[in-house]
Amino acid sequence: MSSFSALNGAFTALTAQRVALEVTGQNISNVNTAGYTRQRAGMEAISGTTRPTMFATGGAPASGVRITSIDRLGDIFLETKLRTQTASTARLEAVAGTWSLVETTLKEPGENGLAAGLDTFFTSWDDVANRPDDAAARSVLLGNATALASSIANGYRAAANQWDSTRAQADAMAVDVNTAAVAVADLNGRIRDAQVSGDNANALIDQRGVLLDGLAAMVGGEVRERADGSVDVMISGNALVRGDRAYAVAVHGSTTLADLSSAGTEPAEGWGSKEGPARLVWAATGNAAVSSGGRVVGLLDSIAPDGPVAGLARTYNEIATTVATEVNALHSSVPGADGTSRDFFAFSPAGTPPALSLTVAVTRDQVVTGNPGEVDGTLAARIADLGGAREQWASAVTQIGVSSGAAYRRAQAAESTRATAESQLLSQTAVDLDEESVNLVMYQRAYEASARVMTTIDQMLDTLINRTGVVGR
Repeated sequence: MSSFSALNGAFTALTAQRVALEVTGQNISNVNTAGYTRQRAGMEAISGTTRPTMFATGGAPASGVRITSIDRLGDIFLETKLRTQTASTARLEAVAGTWSLVETTLKEPGENGLAAGLDTFFTSWDDVANRPDDAAARSVLLGNATALASSIANGYRAAANQWDSTRAQADAMAVDVNTAAVAVADLNGRIRDAQVSGDNANALIDQRGVLLDGLAAMVGGEVRERADGSVDVMISGNALVRGDRAYAVAVHGSTTLADLSSAGTEPAEGWGSKEGPARLVWAATGNAAVSSGGRVVGLLDSIAPDGPVAGLARTYNEIATTVATEVNALHSSVPGADGTSRDFFAFSPAGTPPALSLTVAVTRDQVVTGNPGEVDGTLAARIADLGGAREQWASAVTQIGVSSGAAYRRAQAAESTRATAESQLLSQTAVDLDEESVNLVMYQRAYEASARVMTTIDQMLDTLINRTGVVGR
């Protein structure tokens, strides 16, 4: 009887080693598959049983080995750490990218920057001061003034376009978040059903892990595992995914910079879905979905009223106002040849942002250079010495450069931390070809040895059955 037990043990060993070989081959096949977590075949000995007889002297011998599970070698703590760092890095990189674009649109220093336009404009007043009776110098002045107003307007439009584009990106990313959340909820249901029925759900868990990593990069959140194999994804305590159900988010608020600029203060009943600052909300209720990380949050930070894009647009408005105020104050202080005091600049049409409505309000003959009736350039010289707008712009450019550099360094530091967390996780979950090669040889040798045991027992049984007790043959 023990020989048959040994034969069964050899058979179970063959089966177990074959499964282990298949799992090792699966690992090797997926060495370059994104999101794949290596697996191991869990084995345990099949213990012997006690013989249910009155005079039994011992139990039945052990009868081999069996596969208990195909284990996915993940690490929930390292996965959580990586997702947290990914969410933080994605938010900081979005903000840093916006600052970089803002810095690029300035074109400073350079001949096409606003600083050069301001210098050219005020230098033109110097030329007029030196030649107050020269009509050509006045024409050049008016041309440079028009070019300055156009440069300010173009800068504002570039900021507005960047704001609108970033707002559209946030909208699109909210759609991506909802799509990923629905996919996670679907996989939750499939994983739960697979585990209840005893099927292997490791491939589904890997697919869900990729989606959860994507959600972390987009919107952050906290992942909580359930006993049935499903997970909940929480944003500030509220569920984005709960079991096999997903809850949609949306981006509410102004859809253009012009709408944001004209929004005013928040009414007592709160902002409408198309009013106020752009913000992430729960689509069903409109309540704020506050998250501390993710790219969509970084994009919304970038277009906040105190963010870099709206700040740049506000700077252009301030420059336009400063230039007009300074020049008009001096130019209108002395009457022209017809005895009328005139502003050099005007804002038209009314109700338009100053940067877009700044226009030259005088003709060549209405430019005042000094005392009326005299060839006098003293007033033009005083205007040429005005430095408020130039200093204001230089300060703004410097501040943007400092803020952009700081945002880049923060994003770089966060990426370094994220890369470390990723490396730690991969050291645990990624396929190591050297290790798998050793396992391949180990399981192969075990399989061959089990086959050899089976062959040996077969020969023993052949001798016992066919040769024992045969006399005279």
